[in-house]
Amino acid sequence: MSAPPSHPRKGEERREGEELSQGNQDTNSDMDIDDSDSNNDNNNNNNENNNNDDNNNDDNNNNGDDDGDAIDDTEDLPDDFVHLQKSISYERRREQSQQTRGIQDLLPFPYSPLIRPLTVSDLESCVALENAAFANPGHRCSRDKFIYRLTTCPELCMGVYCTAIPSNTKGWTIDTLPTAHPVETGRDDGAVSVLLAHIVATRSVEDVVTDEAMDYPRDYKTARYNNNSNDGGDGGGKSRLGHQEAGRTLCIHSLAVHPKLQGVGIGKLIVKAYMQQVKSSAVADRISLICEQYLITYYKRFGFTYVGPSKATYSGGGWHDMTFDLSGSSGTHC
Repeated sequence: MSAPPSHPRKGEERREGEELSQGNQDTNSDMDIDDSDSNNDNNNNNNENNNNDDNNNDDNNNNGDDDGDAIDDTEDLPDDFVHLQKSISYERRREQSQQTRGIQDLLPFPYSPLIRPLTVSDLESCVALENAAFANPGHRCSRDKFIYRLTTCPELCMGVYCTAIPSNTKGWTIDTLPTAHPVETGRDDGAVSVLLAHIVATRSVEDVVTDEAMDYPRDYKTARYNNNSNDGGDGGGKSRLGHQEAGRTLCIHSLAVHPKLQGVGIGKLIVKAYMQQVKSSAVADRISLICEQYLITYYKRFGFTYVGPSKATYSGGGWHDMTFDLSGSSGTHC
């Protein structure tokens, strides 16, 4: 079976064994989410100390022009309400600005993220990212599982990329740089598209992530081409393992952000983009994942609901079920 999505260490998040990891090197990879966004508050505090001038400028620009509205009707509203709205708007802009500055401080080249579906051609980069994000080998999604998922349901998988010109990296490197593909064939500057974060998922007929959902049928390469139902190699008829095309639950198995880039908002970026994409495409009724107890609050920030202790025994068990209902959601939180 697989591990939960990559989650950070305590204070991070992970997931693949079906646990999400962020900021924590010890994330789960069959459901691992590795983003370290749970450490964003600390990073934002550090950035705040280094950007007082920018914040002062924002304050000045904010006076009398909160969001660039052509008509100022704030005089019709209570002063306390107007002040609150302006404070919220300012905090949002400041957070976005700090995250961009934080990421750019870590990269020697311009940060201009590209979010797109993954394909099997991204296999080597996904494996490299997974291995870097999860210190515990038992929490990593295996190469075979990546091949299965990127072949069977690539439309359910997503990556965040950034264009880099090798000659401009100034000695900076990342595990996915050697596996990056050229942006264009024959481009003179040799620019490549580097994977920074990914989400890998399958569909299930169950409401929560199970051991069967984290596993995969060993004979899928041949069974998919004949008229007999895939039995996963156990002779039991239609396979109960892995991706279920008729399922309406989207199970996140791996959410990983490279350790060098955790805690600066990339995890939040890919999670929100993924949730919005799934909702707009109507491919599922809910999104489910398993995580460790200390990550429950993190996922609640995105609108996930805590279901309870998980029955999944992957990597020793101890997981917790989280689910996001797409049928009644109006958007992602955070």
